[in-house]
Amino acid sequence: MKLTFLAFVALLSSTSFGQITFEHGTLEEALAKAKTAKKPLFVDVYATWCGPCKQMAATAFVDPEVTAFYNKSFISLKLDGEKNDGPSVMQKYGISAYPTLLYFNANGELAGKVVGALQAKQLLSKGQEIVNPEGNPVFAATKVYNKSKKKQTDLKTYVQVLSVNEHDSLPKYAEEYYKKYPNLNLKDSVELKVFLAAVHDYKSPLSKQFLNDEQNVKNQEAYLGKINDYFMTTYQAAKTANSFEMMENMVVEIFPYLQKCNIPDLPSQADYLVYVKEQFGK
Repeated sequence: MKLTFLAFVALLSSTSFGQITFEHGTLEEALAKAKTAKKPLFVDVYATWCGPCKQMAATAFVDPEVTAFYNKSFISLKLDGEKNDGPSVMQKYGISAYPTLLYFNANGELAGKVVGALQAKQLLSKGQEIVNPEGNPVFAATKVYNKSKKKQTDLKTYVQVLSVNEHDSLPKYAEEYYKKYPNLNLKDSVELKVFLAAVHDYKSPLSKQFLNDEQNVKNQEAYLGKINDYFMTTYQAAKTANSFEMMENMVVEIFPYLQKCNIPDLPSQADYLVYVKEQFGK
């Protein structure tokens, strides 16, 4: 997790002077404040060592549009899952990963739960969905999909809506699509989104196809985002297996694709491997 944050957040983040205004008390105190204000409550359950948590703090939480909407529409709370009432909140709401985002309505009822970091547009979309679910395009699309025969065209249409709105359930339905229809056409805009959300193995033929297509390199955000995904997925697997060799093999194979991108002060492959090994040992 530290690797992902330290290696890539500077490449993918944006700078802003505003930020979501967070409370730092207990969940009970924040729920009481939200009830008094007649607003829903947004809770960021984090850990101080969590890389994706830091990435959200440096990007999504300081996005101007997100900041304006959340500060107007929510009472917000940052809750350390390992301190004070954090462990009891973790247990009560079945939280086992950081970050986990909780949404409560003004009556204190849980209205939404998201596991994992969100990008700014995803966070904004989720907040809008909580505040006004029927006004969100995903709400209408979900009703249509649930009533459909769930053929490939139905699922593809639904995935497209989820993708356009950068909804947090996109990975779930992208994975469902990929499992049912694995021969993706990466020239098809929707199936490309399925690939980006559902394929995490850098060795797969689809990954090779994506990385070697010079047209994809031009979309630096998506291209670097996918490389970031490969790094994070491999890093987690390598840590679980306690095998730096897995990480080393990935870096050797993926580094040339990083060199295709316009990254200021990109270190040499050898220097980067030294850095990765240092992070791996922490």
